[in-house]
Amino acid sequence: MSESKKNNGINHASSSRRESMTSLFSEEDEDEHRDESKSQLELKYHVAQNQFLRSNVIREQPSSSSSSSSSKDIHGTYKIAVVGYGHVYEDLDEDGESTKVKENVNISMDKDKHGYRYDSVALTNGLIENGIYAVRVDYKPREHDAFKQYVIEEKFDAILVRINPGQITPHSNQERFDDLMEELENKTDILIFGNKASLRNMGSKIALVKIRKLACGLRDTRAYYTKKEMERGLKKGLKVWPRVLKQNRGSTGCGIWLVWLKGKHDRIMNMNKIEDSDNNNTSSSNSSSGSGSGSREEEEEEEEERKKNDDGEEEFEIGDDTIVVCQEMNDNHIEEHTFKELVAFCACGKNHPDAGGNWTSVSDGNYLQQQNDDENDDDDKVDKQSQLLKGAFVVDQRLLPRISEGEIRMVFVKDELFEIIHKKPVGENGRSAVAWNNKTTFYKPEEPLFRDLTEKFLKNDIQRIARKLNLAYNALPLLWTADFIPMDDDEEEEEEPDEREKEEQNKKDVNNRKTKTRYILGEFNCSCVGLTKFRAACGPDKDMSDVSDQDYFDGAKLCDLIGKRCKLRLDEHKEGLKRKAMVNRIAWGTILGFVALLSSKSSSSGQRVGGIKGVDDSNKNDRLRRRQSNKSVNERSQEGRR
Repeated sequence: MSESKKNNGINHASSSRRESMTSLFSEEDEDEHRDESKSQLELKYHVAQNQFLRSNVIREQPSSSSSSSSSKDIHGTYKIAVVGYGHVYEDLDEDGESTKVKENVNISMDKDKHGYRYDSVALTNGLIENGIYAVRVDYKPREHDAFKQYVIEEKFDAILVRINPGQITPHSNQERFDDLMEELENKTDILIFGNKASLRNMGSKIALVKIRKLACGLRDTRAYYTKKEMERGLKKGLKVWPRVLKQNRGSTGCGIWLVWLKGKHDRIMNMNKIEDSDNNNTSSSNSSSGSGSGSREEEEEEEEERKKNDDGEEEFEIGDDTIVVCQEMNDNHIEEHTFKELVAFCACGKNHPDAGGNWTSVSDGNYLQQQNDDENDDDDKVDKQSQLLKGAFVVDQRLLPRISEGEIRMVFVKDELFEIIHKKPVGENGRSAVAWNNKTTFYKPEEPLFRDLTEKFLKNDIQRIARKLNLAYNALPLLWTADFIPMDDDEEEEEEPDEREKEEQNKKDVNNRKTKTRYILGEFNCSCVGLTKFRAACGPDKDMSDVSDQDYFDGAKLCDLIGKRCKLRLDEHKEGLKRKAMVNRIAWGTILGFVALLSSKSSSSGQRVGGIKGVDDSNKNDRLRRRQSNKSVNERSQEGRR
């Protein structure tokens, strides 16, 4: 049987399953145009009412504030430091000349032409417009102590971290910064947005392992902490299906690898391309096939042959020299390596002898931070908790082929859903929808197309996820996203049908089969979520002036909500500090009162004991005087008798 016929049989079954998703986005352009027209009218209204004031630079601080004031309470206004990294600053060269230097030269994909993060102007203005005194502050590892002293002396109420995970290099500098944020939050009254606890619980890829048994999780999700553990687990997974390997700390798809076996998984990887062309010819195919049973029998035979092939492939063994195709999600580039080289790259880095020395990725690997083969060689001896705390692990999930249909991103401000974004991969090898690799469509939270997803997630999953991640519901990050990938939901077919049911099912047209869509959570983002509407400001020759009025207005609404929820959280934090101070006063008052009571009791007890002793001594003296007096009387009476 030819490969084209085999693929055709596969596509008829799978394309029918995707009928709902195909119709879901078939009218995307029309809906986008309708929403755009509505937003344009809204924009014109706000301009006419003088409610829309555009600013491409940082606005003036609240009128009651003074930039020279170092008081914690600036006339009732909160004070926030928006902390970034990699900005341009002036330094002196050897001759004492002023020169422009970048602290982070290699990672500048999220910066504008001024060297600042592209959305920092809009975000800072959103805080200022809500009455918050907000300033941008640069973090430079070489000035770590000066940064710490500055934020303490300036008495900031909060720090909003806008640094992508892994941007601060080397890793020791990133850890030092994270530890400082934790120290400031625990030992001062400064509130940290983007603290170490939230990154460890929700921002870490280990969250995908913790939620794997929920409806929005994948049960075969696993984490690797050692090289040997990865060798065993990845061999087992790759035998069945292509896998997605995810480093713990990364951004914009860096260190996220789609891997599959060359030759063995080519049919799966090419399935989506074939389905797209097949869907375009569905009508002509159906008209030529008619309603005869011959075409259905051919399709059934092809499906049975595919199943037999899949069953027979379980005996396939993966060796060190097995070729693995690797595609990194940050730029969709593809490179081929042996299985041994792939594991060495992930465990020990691209410079390890076993890694092959020919990796073209911008990522250095070394996700397990295992510098040599002997380190953590025994899985039983490895301290997984220590590995977890320093982020030295890799998460492994199976590929969901319907990622080619797009990724659904839900954008939250605290517990409030702001918008839904559909991001469809673009390009020949497009399977990643990060940043510039996607076509983006925006939807309102109440969008009917995603009502089933939003209702289930908001009413059920979000509370369960918070419990699984040991995260208080009211401690959700200020700005975070949940990214979902569609998959066919076959969970309803739990019981094996009998022969009669199978026969009846086979008589039905394959094109009438419909499978419910289920959405799988592929990632949380809570450390430094980008504000998509301002993406036009990103680039070495771009800034906020390159953002259209429409995008600016839509993005400003998100920044305004962030400012409002930030202020509300600061109000809660302030009340919490008041309660804490009151409890401390009561506790210390109780302790001091108890000490004073003990002291007074001890003093009065001593006086009472001393008084009794004095009375006893006085009585004793009286008795002695009486004895002496009686003795004198007796002596005189005896002398008188004589």
